[in-house]
Amino acid sequence: MKADAAIMTARDISTQTMTQADHAAWDKFVRRSPDGLHLHLSGWAAVMHDTYGYPTYYLLARAGGEVCGVLPLFLVPSLITGKRLMTMPGGLCAANERVAQALLANAASLAATTGAGRVVIQDSRDTWDADWQTTSEHVSWLLPLPAGEETLWEQLDGNIRRQVRKARKNGLEAEIDRSGEGLKPFYEMFCRFTHDAGTPVFGYQFLENVIRVFPGQYSIALIRHEDEVIAGYFQLEMGSRMAGMWGAALPETLKLRPAYLALWEIMRDAIECGFTYLDMGRSPAGSNASKFKGQWGGEASPVYQLSWRENGPGGEESITNQVQSDRKFQLFMQLWPRLPLSITNRVGPILRRHIPFA
Repeated sequence: MKADAAIMTARDISTQTMTQADHAAWDKFVRRSPDGLHLHLSGWAAVMHDTYGYPTYYLLARAGGEVCGVLPLFLVPSLITGKRLMTMPGGLCAANERVAQALLANAASLAATTGAGRVVIQDSRDTWDADWQTTSEHVSWLLPLPAGEETLWEQLDGNIRRQVRKARKNGLEAEIDRSGEGLKPFYEMFCRFTHDAGTPVFGYQFLENVIRVFPGQYSIALIRHEDEVIAGYFQLEMGSRMAGMWGAALPETLKLRPAYLALWEIMRDAIECGFTYLDMGRSPAGSNASKFKGQWGGEASPVYQLSWRENGPGGEESITNQVQSDRKFQLFMQLWPRLPLSITNRVGPILRRHIPFA
C-alpha cells in the first residue's frame, strides 16, 4: 500500500492501545485502506473477548493526528501451543513499512510486559521487511467479479459449468441467508464435518457473536438435498469485497457436486449485491483445496506468518503445523471421530479456546 505524503513526511509515528473513543477512527482507516480486511475491524475485539474471554490489545498508530496503521492482538493463554499474543488471520494493516515496524515493535514490548514471550502475526499479506521470523505455507485466492451474472458464467471454464449443471440435475437447491435463520442448520452441518475430520469445532456462541456485532455484514450459503443441508458457507462483507470464512460440504455428498453449486451461487449473489471481488480465503499451497479454488479464475498470493520470540528467533512453526505435527494431536485426530457427536460438540468449543485460529 502506498502511503500518502502526510504520512511519508511525518517525523513521528506514535502508537497506543485503542480506547472506546478510537473505534470510529480505527474502522474508518481499515475501510479506506486498500489492504483493509473485515478481520481488521475493531468489532472483533468484542467477538473474541465475549466468546473466549481473551484480553485484547488493539494497537493503533498515528501520524500527524491521523490513524495510519492498526494491529489487533489477543492474549491467548493456550495450554497446547503456549501463551502468546496473536492476531486474527490477516495480521496488521498499515499505510507503509515504517508504520508497520512501529506497530510490531510495540507488540514485542507488549509481549514482554504481559508475560506472553512471543507474538504471532497470522496470515499477513506482507512480510513488512521486519526482523521477525517469516514463513509462508499458504496462499490466499482473490477472484475479480464482472459486472453481470451472464458475463461471469461465460468466463468460467467449461468443466466448472458442467459441474454446476450436474449439481442442479442431482436435485440440489441453494439458499443465501442474511437474516440469521440459516445459522443453526449451517452450524449443525459444520459440526458433522469437523467431527468426521477429527477437528474440534468452535462454539455456536462464536458465530452468534459475529452476527450480533456485525449485522448486515455477512451471508450464509446453504445447499440442500432432499431438505437436508449437506453444505454451507459463511461469508463476511466489507466494501467491495465478499470474503469466505468458514464452510464445508459433507464428504459423503461430494459426488452430488454441492461445493460447485455453492460457490457459483455465492459468486452470483456477490455480483447482485454489487461486490467486485470474492476473497476465497486461504489454503495450503499446492493442496486440493487450493487447486479447486484455482479453477474459478482467481489469483493466488502468498500469506505470511510473522513470529517474534523474547528469547530470539528460531524454531517457531505455524500454529497449524505446530498442532498437526504433534504426535499427541495426531492420535487425537484419529480418536475424535469415534466419539459421539454430542460429546464432541460440547468438548470441541472448550478445546478451540486454546487453538482458536489453527
